Amino acid sequence: MTGAVTGAHVRETNVQAVYQAIRRAHPLSRAQLARYLGMSKPTANRAIDALLGAGLVEEVPRPEDAAGYDAVYFGPRAGAATVLALDLGSRYLRGCIADLDGTVLARLDQPVNGNAPAHVLEMAVLVRDALVEAAGSVPEVATIGIGGVIDPRTGIVHDANQDALEGFAARAELSAALELPVVAENDINLAAVGEGRRGAGLDAGDFAFLSIGSGVGAGLVLGGRLHRGVNGAAGEIDHVPAGQRFRSDSPAADAFLAHIWQHSEFVTTEEVMIAAREGDERALHLVAWEAARIAEHAARISSVVDLSLIVLGGGIGLNGDLLARPVRAAMAKLSAYPPAIKTSLLGEAAILTGAVATGLDAVLADLVTTRVSAAN
Repeated sequence: MTGAVTGAHVRETNVQAVYQAIRRAHPLSRAQLARYLGMSKPTANRAIDALLGAGLVEEVPRPEDAAGYDAVYFGPRAGAATVLALDLGSRYLRGCIADLDGTVLARLDQPVNGNAPAHVLEMAVLVRDALVEAAGSVPEVATIGIGGVIDPRTGIVHDANQDALEGFAARAELSAALELPVVAENDINLAAVGEGRRGAGLDAGDFAFLSIGSGVGAGLVLGGRLHRGVNGAAGEIDHVPAGQRFRSDSPAADAFLAHIWQHSEFVTTEEVMIAAREGDERALHLVAWEAARIAEHAARISSVVDLSLIVLGGGIGLNGDLLARPVRAAMAKLSAYPPAIKTSLLGEAAILTGAVATGLDAVLADLVTTRVSAAN
């Protein structure tokens, strides 16, 4: 038997609806909100007054094209709450604080000396404190991207890219150190979220962010939502067996370099890309080999979940001017329904962008309820 719907529940639902409408379609007047939501004017007015009292919306300038009487218009207060976003790499802990619009208020790239958990915790606190001082705002939640499988039930890191992080209870330990709720997420998953919200995947409901660099991994967005899998291991498509440095069929940097050294005098992947842009035939053949490996991995993903788009990223994948066309050509031979191939629009900012978006989702889930209740 379900519980009765109370007047308080109805009021809360109305306030939530008005806030979401203002966030989607501001600026809006009281009368416009009532029409937009099919509410009575008194109901809309009470909801707006509650949001004003909670500091979640504010009066904004009247639109230049507004017709009719001199109504008051409302928009969301972007500064009503902020989030902390962190991206833990092998050399840097990158961080930013952003407001409810996703606007970055402060940014810091902090060098790290390894990824031992104690050092990571120390650097996370240092970055938080510096960003809070610069932004002038204490965040509501922190989201961190880490290379590895993050168990969605426990927040513990498995199959970590950095050995020191294996078994790190990231969610619990960071939450205690930062004194904030923490969302711990795989870094490539966050890059996929970032590309979906503000990058190459903006209009795609079903796509993958395929990162090709020191390793290969994919972040899957299905039906507009990040797909993690039961163990948080969705997209782990390049697992290296114990005792091996890399898989011979992988497009990851180590495998690509082994092929480069075997078939040319180039020393680095960067040298190959530079020479390919200059029309060097050897370099172009090497790029074609790499594109074929990328296409094989992309086809494995798309054949299972029938994607509309694959976004290339990572240190190698960002060379889309060289890779995108041959990857498309190879995909056309491997798949009856090949997805579009695009290069990341966010580059190295993809992970932090996704961390901001994930943090905002967490904050907005109960922001209205907590702030309106606190104001009463």
